[in-house]
Amino acid sequence: MKRLLLLFIFFFNAIEPSTAAPAAIESTPTLVLEDILREVADKNPEILAAEKRERAAEERIPQAHAFDDPQIGVMQWSIPSNFNLGKADETWYTLSQSFPFFGKRALRGGVAGLERTMAGEEARGVRLKIIRETKQAYYDLFFAHKASDVHHEQVDLARRFSAIAREKFAAGAVGQQDLIRAQVEFLNLSNALVTLEQERETAEARLNTLLNRPAASPLGVPAVPVVPFLEASLEVLQLEAEETRPENRMQILAIRRGEELVKLTRRDFYPDVMAEVAYWDVHDGPNRWMASIKINLPWINKKKYDARIRENEAERSRAQAAYQAAINETQFHVKELFAKVQTNRRLVKLYQEGILPLSEQALEAATVGYQTKKNDFLTLIEVQRNLKETELAYFRSLVDVNKNLAELEELVGRAF
Repeated sequence: MKRLLLLFIFFFNAIEPSTAAPAAIESTPTLVLEDILREVADKNPEILAAEKRERAAEERIPQAHAFDDPQIGVMQWSIPSNFNLGKADETWYTLSQSFPFFGKRALRGGVAGLERTMAGEEARGVRLKIIRETKQAYYDLFFAHKASDVHHEQVDLARRFSAIAREKFAAGAVGQQDLIRAQVEFLNLSNALVTLEQERETAEARLNTLLNRPAASPLGVPAVPVVPFLEASLEVLQLEAEETRPENRMQILAIRRGEELVKLTRRDFYPDVMAEVAYWDVHDGPNRWMASIKINLPWINKKKYDARIRENEAERSRAQAAYQAAINETQFHVKELFAKVQTNRRLVKLYQEGILPLSEQALEAATVGYQTKKNDFLTLIEVQRNLKETELAYFRSLVDVNKNLAELEELVGRAF
């Protein structure tokens, strides 16, 4: 019987899964958020594309201000019926230029300038969005690493409990079921490790994508985020977000653009001028000069211009409605995120100062209780799992409060 007991203990040790933390983690460099943000600002394709769109919009301003291209022409007048161009009576050399009615070029340039400013606000919005996504990916990667750390700590605890169970089993103080439960716990931890590795790889791939790196590029271990503190009140943050959020400012610019387009369309009712001069090379007589002035007749197509005015007025009304919708959305999201930041911040403090220490004390008490036969192995495992869930919940709350703050910073347009 004693030999059988020793054989069982040896078999248990042999099949114990290897879930130890890799030693290389200690030498992994720290991944600094500020360095990541600087690299993202320089290399992220979305940011670069938005900046190019802004540059393209800027180059449309001088085009809108410019006159139409002048035209030159050569005409052979009074060609004989045999189409001998050399026998024409006259050769005309013409130069013509179109001049828009007074104020049209300035209005077109103003519209192009507003569109350039809108493109700038769009680019700023893209930068804020990418910064927010980068911070959130960074915090997700931090949580993935911490979840792995908690897992390995649980492995060490399970190994410790297994050793206690083997000692008590060898002494005949407990039955074989405690050893089996310890083995089941090890197997559960082994299965969890696969999921944790997948989550870490996903978080790394997301951050590398934002950095415009290959998805499998190595990254360091993110530093522990601080617990943020908001000094500004909700009302101040809402007002600041209303004034600075790119989406809101773009709608204000869209309203102004609509107003300028209405003015430009009304100005289209006034005719443009086409001026032309010509030099006549008269082959059999004295040469001549010719000058002419032409205007278009926009009144003939009044319905076309009336429809264009209605179109631009409708676009202006759309922008006004969209602006009010953006203001309402901004107020709601700022309030929602402000509440989340405050709630998660209090939750982090509660875990730090109360729940985590109590969970650790409960585990020590359960360990002593199992050793002194005051509770069974199931109680010990349950307390161990509770500590694991509590630690994960703490780190999740720490990550959530910083991810919520990143969203709030995107709305307000600045870091806290």
